[in-house]
Amino acid sequence: MKKIDTYEKTRRIFPPFSFVIRCASLLCRSLERVQFKKVGRIPKPPYLLISNHASFMDYFAAIKFTLPYQPYWVSTIEEYIDKDFIFRELGVVPKRKFTNDPRSAKMMLEVLRDRKKILIIFPEARYSFVGKAERLDNGIAKLAKNAGVPIVMITTHGHYLRDPQWGDHKIRKVRPIKDEMRCIVPKKYVQMLTADEIQEIVNSHFDFDEEQYQLDNNILIKYKKRAEGIERILYKCPHCGKEFHMSSKGTRFKCDECGAEYELNENGTISRMNGQPVFTKVSDWYYWEKKCCFEEVRNGTYSFEDEVRVERLEGTGVGFVPMKGKYVLKHTVEDGVVVTSDNDFKFVRSPLQNYAIHIEFDYHGRGACIDLATNTETYFVYPLNRWKEVTKIHFANEAIYDLHKERLNKESK
Repeated sequence: MKKIDTYEKTRRIFPPFSFVIRCASLLCRSLERVQFKKVGRIPKPPYLLISNHASFMDYFAAIKFTLPYQPYWVSTIEEYIDKDFIFRELGVVPKRKFTNDPRSAKMMLEVLRDRKKILIIFPEARYSFVGKAERLDNGIAKLAKNAGVPIVMITTHGHYLRDPQWGDHKIRKVRPIKDEMRCIVPKKYVQMLTADEIQEIVNSHFDFDEEQYQLDNNILIKYKKRAEGIERILYKCPHCGKEFHMSSKGTRFKCDECGAEYELNENGTISRMNGQPVFTKVSDWYYWEKKCCFEEVRNGTYSFEDEVRVERLEGTGVGFVPMKGKYVLKHTVEDGVVVTSDNDFKFVRSPLQNYAIHIEFDYHGRGACIDLATNTETYFVYPLNRWKEVTKIHFANEAIYDLHKERLNKESK
């Protein structure tokens, strides 16, 4: 069994593999009739290419936009399972999610500064759950500044609508799908501005809104099961306040506690079937839940504890392997994420170690889980009883980080 080595030097791209990837990209783009537009002048390599992240289609868009060049990628380590050799030959830089790994940063700088190539990064480091930006990695500006390269951005429109992450992954028919590419920070400004100023520019460009795009373009999604799975993100009823009692079937979803029922309309809006609605947009409901969770963190009432199954990423041909023993996951305001066991295993992620956490709703059919990593190990942690709560954990992690960051800033003054 070969261990996935994140410290192996990034290889130069093997042209035949790159050609196959381009053909796959062309086929997918042709089937979906994606419209591509370059806005303004795009610099020649090297440059840092960033993109919003909504589905696997984002990779194919990046390949199209960077032709005829062969870009390098940054990819999460679990994608290397059964693809290690191919990824190495494609020049992919491995990275464990939400870790501060100097070695990965060094490899990225080598691609940009020494090899003078394009490096593609998805700064959100996870898919968008409602077609709007998730919290960003603030290291993008520092990377561009240290490498001395411009920042180019791809903004995709329609990718989220085509395959929302909370859904059943049945591809919806979406027309039009429009992707745009523009240089958001030219090289001269990278040299002139501070890293914080550059990061503000980057953040300002992550203002996409897939719900509004759907309305503006009169996109009607007629898929008969389009609402199924939406309770993964809309877990709290705005009528009775109960959490994790939502269910869905076909085009409708409801609270099993109070009976409030909604329809996910073809144009992406939501309507209540048995009374007055509280929300007419999925994203408004989602951000209301986030606000409620932040309030729980602030007033000290948030906590999570459950028995979990822990799987460790072992190697390229094996993937994740269940670890022996009994495990408990605790997530609290003061201690952050702590996993303990009846053996010697213990994982601790303090509140200030990570600004965000990666979750999966049903990883390869094995259930909802939380991705926890160090610079050398990756663990997928599956709640055994409270598995419906991973979205709330995702919210709470950001709230806990913000709270401790504020405390730290006050202490430093």
